[in-house]
Amino acid sequence: MKLKLPSFKKQKEFPQQFFAVDFGGKVAKIFVLNVNDGSYSALGSRRLNVGEEDFEDQFKEEVAELRAEFPEAEPLAVVGASGPETTAFTTVVRGSPGHGIEDLAKHAQNTAEESAEKELSLSLGDQKIGVTGLESEILEVKEADKLEVFIFSSFATASYQEKRAQLIKKAGLELWGFSSLPFNLITDLAKEAGDGELNCLIFDVGGSKTEISLVFGGQLMETKSFWWDFVENGNPTAFLDLWLEAVSFALSDFEGVELFPPKIYLCGGASAFPGLQEVVTSYPWSRDHPFDVAPEVISLSEERLPLSLGQVALRIKEESEEEEA
Repeated sequence: MKLKLPSFKKQKEFPQQFFAVDFGGKVAKIFVLNVNDGSYSALGSRRLNVGEEDFEDQFKEEVAELRAEFPEAEPLAVVGASGPETTAFTTVVRGSPGHGIEDLAKHAQNTAEESAEKELSLSLGDQKIGVTGLESEILEVKEADKLEVFIFSSFATASYQEKRAQLIKKAGLELWGFSSLPFNLITDLAKEAGDGELNCLIFDVGGSKTEISLVFGGQLMETKSFWWDFVENGNPTAFLDLWLEAVSFALSDFEGVELFPPKIYLCGGASAFPGLQEVVTSYPWSRDHPFDVAPEVISLSEERLPLSLGQVALRIKEESEEEEA
């Protein structure tokens, strides 16, 4: 039994062509995506450096160029969410069969929001930080002696959302909503792997942040992030050793993991940093963490992560078809 909770505001029909935006850490990526027959593809794209003084004007210009190039695309944007100002995880709530699924789901959402606020307040060092939900989805409902509801939720700080929402608005686009980048990438990879077959870690290595996602059974269990500025320097070996220590420390924050999955996907703009894949492959992960074998390391193309936002349209179209059936 699988139910869905609405992730975005309702619209009669999701457009066939729309904008997908990943503001990233150092490089922002803008795509015009086309959805057709259960798949999606990029019609056009732009990249620009986030750190430029006139970034807002450049972003507006790049969007205008894409709109002129693809006039049939709706001026509607889905924005990817990732990084230290966000968090995403799956919560499991159990109750007696007499409990309603909706009540358990609501309880799960409230519990998840409290956990997200505590986690982000602690990691960002701000006890008064405002945290709001981005999306929620019931992944699975199991009914036996007890009722179990598995619900995925993602959250971000209020400032994270407000800043990006303003950029979208000033560029002349309507904000459809935010969606977790790791969640969409995992949906993408899980479809390739087969139902329930995806068990992995995903290292999203951006120019200024690293995000680690833990995946079991094709579901995103939890994410951990930290700031890390990838820059060329005179001693890349020592630099990567320090980064690996930070990654190892982040892995230690995943609680209750008896055995980490034997596969690591590398994605993000900085995943192509010289020597990074080699040190991830050769690192003795089992020394400090529960790995029973050396994990296989697989690199994904830089565009694979932001392009996975096409999964948002596929999910919404699927939900619409189920409602009409």
